[in-house]
Amino acid sequence: MKKELLLGAWVGGTGLYPQPTEDNIQSFQALQGGHIDLVSLFAQFDVNCWDWVEQFAETARKNGSTLVVTWMPTGYSAHKIIEGEADPYIQHFAKGVKSYGKEIWLRPLHEANGDWYDWGVGKLGAGNTDEDVAEAFRHIVRIFREESVDNVKWVWTTNSSNVGENTTFTGTYPGDEYVDYISIDGYNWGNKKCWSRWKSFSQVFKKSYTALSNIDKPVFIAETSCTESGGSKAEWIADMFKVLPAEFPKIFAIMWFSQSKSFEADWALDTSKAAVDAWKAGVNALAG
Repeated sequence: MKKELLLGAWVGGTGLYPQPTEDNIQSFQALQGGHIDLVSLFAQFDVNCWDWVEQFAETARKNGSTLVVTWMPTGYSAHKIIEGEADPYIQHFAKGVKSYGKEIWLRPLHEANGDWYDWGVGKLGAGNTDEDVAEAFRHIVRIFREESVDNVKWVWTTNSSNVGENTTFTGTYPGDEYVDYISIDGYNWGNKKCWSRWKSFSQVFKKSYTALSNIDKPVFIAETSCTESGGSKAEWIADMFKVLPAEFPKIFAIMWFSQSKSFEADWALDTSKAAVDAWKAGVNALAG
């Protein structure tokens, strides 16, 4: 594969709530046989203050990687954010990021074109609209600018499929002035759920990628994985590396979600030797 592609991961680990510790990062890198450029972290409003996030930012930095924080306003609708209900927390977080001084990526309000998060346009009863979500994103960025924070890359994220009424791929986009990168989240659920079927990488991402391609921003995959249920995970991974440069030329990075969940699917990379070998082959092709 001749295309330069950054690699990243939610590195998983033991237990229900693993974190990207040094050991977990090293374990994933040993598994794939190479370095990861981007390290994923999930943080919730009010629960995870900057002091908690900073330890993982430092761990990523010492590994020569950048921390990508999926910043989730759990408990807040978009309108509540606009009204300032989360401002004290956001301001405190912004001051911490500024003091830290080194680059991190923040992706707030991710997957708003779905029905599963409090800020989701498709969530019944939440009252979120596209414009509300876009304005909530701008509101968060403005707070950081008021605090003169200049070491954040802002990531706006869409899910790879629209779920729920009135959801669209681009409707919540806050505008070029507020976004550095676009990311897409998408998974091949195979036949793990009654509503799911096996989909190739292209089938998972093509519609969303095409919809976003007219926006003049770099694009990356912030979350993806594949189950072993319903097809060959190894072949899915091999195909992913094959089609990325040809069908998805704007994508500059891909991040694997390497943690299996009993209530979802076997997302971890090492669910089979064949899957790991396919990933390694793709990584080695990048290096070659």
